[in-house]
Amino acid sequence: MIFYSWVAVSGSNRTPPTQTDSAENEPPVAMGITDDRARAIRAGEETLGSGRAAMVIIEIVRPGMAARTLAPCYVRTGVGWLGRRTPGGDVAWDRFFA
Repeated sequence: MIFYSWVAVSGSNRTPPTQTDSAENEPPVAMGITDDRARAIRAGEETLGSGRAAMVIIEIVRPGMAARTLAPCYVRTGVGWLGRRTPGGDVAWDRFFA
């Protein structure tokens, strides 16, 4: 089962997250989880269009379980997209591998 986690942040100088440097370092403007990539893209584009966020990060995640607590969580797969507004007002999506 695959899900798409998305987070919108307001900082304009961010790069795609890595295991040690994630979007969690900056408070999110909006975030969500969905099983539909198109829905995650639409939500990210709406947030960018509102002017509240400078970038949106969408990552493919899968359900998992925390090792020590056995609490349910989502585990990153290492594949994602970074969305930013272009000067023309569109949104450009760049795929990344973390």
